[in-house]
Amino acid sequence: MNEFAELMEQRAKLRKEFTRIAEETQELKIRPYQEKFASPEYLRIIEKTTAESEEMLKRWYELDLALKGPEHFSKENVFVWGGPTPSWGGSMDKDAGIKAKEFFGVDNVMYVYGPLNEEMLDLHRCCKKVICHLGRNCRTSGAAAASDAEEAERLSRLSLAYPNVVGGVVDDMTGNYGVNYSLREYKAIHEALHKHNPALELYGVVYSWELDMTRELKAVAPCIDHVILWFWWKTDLMELDLAVEKCRALFPGKPIMLGIFMFDYGAACLPNSAETMRYHLEKARRHLAAGKIRDIVILGDREIEKCPEAAAYIKRFLKSEFAFSGK
Repeated sequence: MNEFAELMEQRAKLRKEFTRIAEETQELKIRPYQEKFASPEYLRIIEKTTAESEEMLKRWYELDLALKGPEHFSKENVFVWGGPTPSWGGSMDKDAGIKAKEFFGVDNVMYVYGPLNEEMLDLHRCCKKVICHLGRNCRTSGAAAASDAEEAERLSRLSLAYPNVVGGVVDDMTGNYGVNYSLREYKAIHEALHKHNPALELYGVVYSWELDMTRELKAVAPCIDHVILWFWWKTDLMELDLAVEKCRALFPGKPIMLGIFMFDYGAACLPNSAETMRYHLEKARRHLAAGKIRDIVILGDREIEKCPEAAAYIKRFLKSEFAFSGK
């Protein structure tokens, strides 16, 4: 468990203790908020818990204010999302994601939709880092042959022979909790992915509008190692800063990957403008520099032809970023 998460657990315990103290002082007819100065009796009761709270907050402030990331994106922290699918105007080309990688000049691919086997991992050896689709959601028909947990274990085992594999991704993870997936299933996927290679990360997709579904998010949070935050409606980009802060609070200390859509799937079902891409990517760069996000993923391969203006802008942006970063 990371230190941010440990501090959040400590906060929850301290809140319970403060509530207990409030009940105790009420019974003793002590009402500190009504009095000008705290009484010696109240200070005696509250002293230990207050000291623990101050120490916890001091450490949180220290860790949070120390966060800082690189000023620009590099090829280390940029992925492109792609793979064979007949849906959404896609293609069944096995190397669909690799073609997108080459178009954008990036090194890393989030390989989705297609089957998980040695043939496809061999094909993706040209990628520096690969994250593979896990689970049945949004998969091309017949691609997910095994159960979800069995597939996760297979990826864990295969990653030993394919060291460029860094994790697996469950699409629409929060939205499918309680609908198509139980918490038990998510736990099984998470455990299986780490069975042979504990270094792998499970990436979970969360949409900005789901950040108010705190019950669901708190349930699935332990199963997510790396959050992918998407904005389904482009108008929600107006609240990008708020969404990032909510995500950081709900997944304390866990890395956040920002998803970048070229196509407005949520509202107009039309390509995004270059101006929208400029805003989204510039905000991403600022949050990267502030240490609030770790990386970005661009969706994806099929959108290059569908959204030429948006794709061309992203290509120019990344070329400039990589020149700044020297990587």
